[in-house]
Amino acid sequence: MRSGFRTIRVLLGGAVLLAVILGGVGYAVYAVNGMLDVRATQAARDDHYTTMQFTATALSDHLTALAETNTAPNATPSPVSLLPKSAALLRAGVQQDATITPIPTNTPRPTLTPTVAVPTTIPTNTPRAEATATTVPAATVTPLPPTLTPEVSPTYVIEGTYAVPYQAPVVPIPERAPFIDTDPDVVNFLLLGSDTTGGGVGHTDVIILVSVNKRAESVAMWHIPRDLFVYIPNYTMDRINLAYALGEGNDYPGGGFGLMRETIQYNFGIDVDHYARVDFDDFMRIVEELGGLDVSIDCAIADWRLISPELDPLVEDNWEYYTLPIGRQRLSPYMALWYVRSRKTTSDLDRGRRQMDALRAMWHQARAQGLFAQVTQLWPQAVEVVETDMTLTDVLSLVPLAISLDMSNIARYSGSIGDHYISFKTPDDGREVFLPNQERVLSLVENFLTPPTGNRLGRQLITVDVVDKSAYGLGFDLVAIDRLAWEGFIGRSVSPGDYQPTELTVIYDFTGQTKGSALDDLKRLLRVADSQVIVQPDPNRMVDYRVEIGGAYNSCVYGNAEDEINAGPPIPTGTPEGDTGNGGSNVG
Repeated sequence: MRSGFRTIRVLLGGAVLLAVILGGVGYAVYAVNGMLDVRATQAARDDHYTTMQFTATALSDHLTALAETNTAPNATPSPVSLLPKSAALLRAGVQQDATITPIPTNTPRPTLTPTVAVPTTIPTNTPRAEATATTVPAATVTPLPPTLTPEVSPTYVIEGTYAVPYQAPVVPIPERAPFIDTDPDVVNFLLLGSDTTGGGVGHTDVIILVSVNKRAESVAMWHIPRDLFVYIPNYTMDRINLAYALGEGNDYPGGGFGLMRETIQYNFGIDVDHYARVDFDDFMRIVEELGGLDVSIDCAIADWRLISPELDPLVEDNWEYYTLPIGRQRLSPYMALWYVRSRKTTSDLDRGRRQMDALRAMWHQARAQGLFAQVTQLWPQAVEVVETDMTLTDVLSLVPLAISLDMSNIARYSGSIGDHYISFKTPDDGREVFLPNQERVLSLVENFLTPPTGNRLGRQLITVDVVDKSAYGLGFDLVAIDRLAWEGFIGRSVSPGDYQPTELTVIYDFTGQTKGSALDDLKRLLRVADSQVIVQPDPNRMVDYRVEIGGAYNSCVYGNAEDEINAGPPIPTGTPEGDTGNGGSNVG
């Protein structure tokens, strides 16, 4: 047993703040100076659309004229302040360091990620012109070599508030997404996870937007693929997971969050209000102080893991190929990190789905443990674990909804490959990335920021009892309830009493309705055939539907929720028996 003092000292270790922010729950109470806030917001929006003095074309003309002036006899050099840092150095004839510290990758596996240093220059993904050792007099401004000066063309449809990209993009830069003027009661959070341990910047391994609608008392989470190829302002087209490190390493206003925020606003039209960021160690510490992570595994996954977290990861015999079966599982800190990062047998979109599952589970456990009432006392320890721009006042304003929010009012969005995201291999070095299908992505964003639809709200009025008749004792009823909650249903676990184990899941329909019925939704979500439905209309019913979960239960959905429930039964990747070695009740 830990001492009471250490528990209070470390519990916030992210549990409170991250559960509130990363669970995506919050209720912001506006300050008395609301009118000033509204005016400030309007002013920011006006600035956002105002074309500055130098557009992309004007900037190029200006720099050309400047170079001609500065190379004239007895010319006094004029400052070049609007170029990105690396471009300004090249234009001034200053030799850049030929060695660029790369952002550390998180492959290959298995390995421990070492502490990394913040990049000192903007990393590039295309070959640069070979550096020369020629010393240029201080009074002479040498124009950029042709290979480093991207020609201003219709490709650059960027706003005048940005400089011309110093590195030519391998695909055209898209037009800026329309700015979405959301309800004042909507607060957007950016949740970031770094693929480092012990500090450092690294890649942004997790990017999840959380939108809190205070008026509707609802929360939506959207996982943005880390390999999404987007325009990074003042840089070029590249993976979105580079934006934070570029902002940190190149003095962008607001640092890493500032550039990430601007990247999201340019490509998706979303204004982000706050952010929170953790690394691997922070995440595991949070799970440890929560007493483990209780998650509903609806898709069995398999990947390599250390037989024990304390073993040397550089020794091959210390690894095993492990399958985590479906069921309600309590994961240790190491296994929780394994769960949200595993990618051997699943896609990045599926990783995002599991990451959102973990965030919701953190919020649910923090509320069950009464941690929200301790925010004020635990705040100093929270900021030691979680990097954020939020203040204690900001967090306190989120607590009421964190306590009252129903799980059915939390929705998740991911998008799908071939619809929202298009697989693409970069022509320069063959990187496999996703290009956003702008029309479809912006439609997803609109749904993400919209209050719950009437259809979803109607599901909360449906009563559903769920019974586990699988005989496995793995909490299939809890898994089904959590699965239904993502679509707005409120389920209730009911003891089966004396029963005979069943193989197939059966739905009892006590409504007898044929139109406007939720039965079709339940069948799709739980993968139940018409032959497994028993209709027993009862005008005096106490519940609308009763779901009896059988041993063959498998409602696995890879990626998103609503947009994939018509995909049909998946090929099982694991069995209820599994090979957990401990009955599946306590993994890791």
